[in-house]
Amino acid sequence: PEILDYWQQHNDLPFLYGGDNWPYDAMCERQRRKGVYASQYLTPDRTARQMAALAVRYFDNDSRIVDACCGTGQLTRALLLEGVHPSAILGFDADAELVDLYERLYPETNALRMQFREIDFRCENVIANPPFEITECTSFLQWLSRTQCSGDWAVLLLSYGFIDKQRPKAVQETMRHFIIHYRTPMQEPFARTACRAEIVVVERA
Repeated sequence: PEILDYWQQHNDLPFLYGGDNWPYDAMCERQRRKGVYASQYLTPDRTARQMAALAVRYFDNDSRIVDACCGTGQLTRALLLEGVHPSAILGFDADAELVDLYERLYPETNALRMQFREIDFRCENVIANPPFEITECTSFLQWLSRTQCSGDWAVLLLSYGFIDKQRPKAVQETMRHFIIHYRTPMQEPFARTACRAEIVVVERA
């Protein structure tokens, strides 16, 4: 937040920076120093752009796009670079500090500080890098199945092979609610974890 305050006041950063996505790089540095909290594995730029391109391809462009578990907005940033209008995006996250950053970085979007379990409105189009823990990710997919109707879509970054798991049974019981249209391994590493991931596009059955 202090870096963002300085940037907003001076239109510059309080350190030398040669990149083009300082919020992401600053969060990676913060995680290097303090560790990763609640499996907040930050979506790398190339993966975010790939997911956003898939979203533009598969989603109904007339419907709102929900950036679930949005963090600081890596996927929202990628959607904007793909030409999605900010007013068409709603981001939510349980982390108050990250939501505050998100709102200030992308003021024309809509943002909520909520856990996914608290979201009870229909989410026609979802893009997300949800928690990777088995229990949490299963709960996320169960939530997604409840808040979507037949024909709704999601582009997800999931732990590699998660949707193939036979245990716990809840994984396959939940995946029966979805049609898998596309999946591909993530081609770049996360900054702060060795976890492997894949991009999955699903349609609510």
